[in-house]
Amino acid sequence: MKIARNSPNVLALLPPFSREFGILLVILQTTVVGVAWASNEVVEIHVSPHGRDSSPGTAEQPVASLERAIELVRNVRNKKGPNIDINVVLDDGVYRLEHPLIITPAENPGPGHLRFIAANVGKAVVSGGRLLTGWKQVAQHWEVAIPSVNNQPLLTRELFINGRRAVRARTPNSGFFRIDRPGPDKRTSLFIRPEDAWAFEGNIAGCEFVYLHDWSTSRVKILSFDPQTLQVVFSQRVGCSAPHYEIGHWPHARYFLENGERMLDQPGEWRLDTERGVIAYLPQPGENLESIEAVVPILEALAQIRGDSSSGVPVRHVQWQGIVFEHCRFDLPDAGYAAGQATVYEPRRGPQSTGREMMPAAVTLDLADGCAFVDCSFRHLGGSGLWFRRECRNGVVRRCFFHDISGNGINIGETLTRPLKDVSPEWTSPFNNGCTYGIHVEDSVIRECGVQFFEAVGIWIGISPGNVIEHNEVAQLPYTGISVGWSWNDQPTGCRDNIIRANHIHHCMLILHDGGGIYTLGRQPGTRIVNNLIHDIPPNEDGAESNGIFMDEGSSDILVEGQTIYNIGRSPIRFHKALEITLRRNTLVCQPGVPPYRYNRTDPKTLRFEGDRVIEAGQWEPPAEVESAVGPRKMGNSGSPSR
Repeated sequence: MKIARNSPNVLALLPPFSREFGILLVILQTTVVGVAWASNEVVEIHVSPHGRDSSPGTAEQPVASLERAIELVRNVRNKKGPNIDINVVLDDGVYRLEHPLIITPAENPGPGHLRFIAANVGKAVVSGGRLLTGWKQVAQHWEVAIPSVNNQPLLTRELFINGRRAVRARTPNSGFFRIDRPGPDKRTSLFIRPEDAWAFEGNIAGCEFVYLHDWSTSRVKILSFDPQTLQVVFSQRVGCSAPHYEIGHWPHARYFLENGERMLDQPGEWRLDTERGVIAYLPQPGENLESIEAVVPILEALAQIRGDSSSGVPVRHVQWQGIVFEHCRFDLPDAGYAAGQATVYEPRRGPQSTGREMMPAAVTLDLADGCAFVDCSFRHLGGSGLWFRRECRNGVVRRCFFHDISGNGINIGETLTRPLKDVSPEWTSPFNNGCTYGIHVEDSVIRECGVQFFEAVGIWIGISPGNVIEHNEVAQLPYTGISVGWSWNDQPTGCRDNIIRANHIHHCMLILHDGGGIYTLGRQPGTRIVNNLIHDIPPNEDGAESNGIFMDEGSSDILVEGQTIYNIGRSPIRFHKALEITLRRNTLVCQPGVPPYRYNRTDPKTLRFEGDRVIEAGQWEPPAEVESAVGPRKMGNSGSPSR
């Protein structure tokens, strides 16, 4: 029988967490053969955009859709049982989904592996978008009819032209305006400055007002503008319900406008004109109607990898290798968007609606064990990228690229400590709770997240223990780089024993304030922040400081060791209501006259300092050996990281 390819090195996907906690896993590597049954019980199913779903799924006769490939996977499982490995090989091309991909224990209950493998890394694209055709030139711009989804016009928030995110028309084109003062109720109106009144002239129907709080944003619709009093009235409430999200909590807050009729004034911009039922785009030089590829996101999720919540059976060993995930939408709540922090927002589903929830991700895992993403890309997404959400363990993200994402790059865990009584019967955890644990993110690049929602972070760990975040680059973010913890006091939670190690974190906090390259919350026994390089955090314009590391409310039982932090506009490390923290052999480079530590309602006596090195310098560069020891590692011939 013809040998098609060697099976990927699945042993290399074993999370280091498993080794650190003494869990021995033995994975037998096998050889992948053709679609016919082989003695080593491994099956290969081929997919191609040029295939046919009536085909058998061989290399010579591939199926066309991933949905059909998953049906074939299910058929194989039913016939051959859970022990065999199945590889779904994706030929080059774009796979436009009609519905999210759903992977359950019916496809992979384990111990066998289910792998989705790109024939060529980065050339197989899973898209939730639809091509827009029929563009016409109108004056200086192009127009196309708004597409329909489920017999309703798609109120898209994103447009991608030739693989690039087009800019939603805005004013000012760069930078921000500042409000003059809040209105009477500090929620539904405000007054602008006289010199900015021109921005509200003309038809502002469909215009979105984007209000920047200190560490979050609100997006609301404009009801009216009075040019005499300069009052802007909204049809939706600004800010989360807590009082510190009121308009004017920080005086003269920043704002900008999007999608107004007169704002389409820069090449590469677009707007949604619901009154005329068209999408308008102002082309860049060199673009033409004949060759344009325009895409709008249609689906609200690309893939859901989930166990059976009724029986408690997890989905196991699902691996994605070399796949690109792109084009996935997130719609604002009907009552407007008000974020708290890190894309946790108020859904506002009704007058009595309370509470907050996390912005959804393009790919979400629940009740998932030993799942991996290797050499994948997540890009052009309207919500967040990847989420290991409920009852996930021993997951791997390796050598992946997250960029051009509206929300967070990677989410791990939930916003609560899930007790054992709320989890499935098969769940076990060395931490004696029901929280997601043991997710390993390494050698990946996470940058340019928060494109729409500035409060987004690169990597978010909520209430989740035993995760390892190491050797990643996290950069070009409007807010925090890596956020760990989700409790605003020092009471014990399920967040502990996380390792944040050897990451290169830079150019964060580019828009919002009161965060840092690394941000922590709550008591976290055993959490270690070790040997990270953090730099280029600009000074906050107003509000609270932005820092290299910000240890916020309740941060306790954390070791901070071996960091190199430089070119920070304010103090390299800040504490707010922090308690027992050990700082050991960190190199802190301060701007002249700026203290290395800032204490906000924190008693320095509760902190332990062991040999930190403080340097005062306006210009400073780290030693070459420090730079070479952080960020993504090169891969050796064996596929293992090397330097």
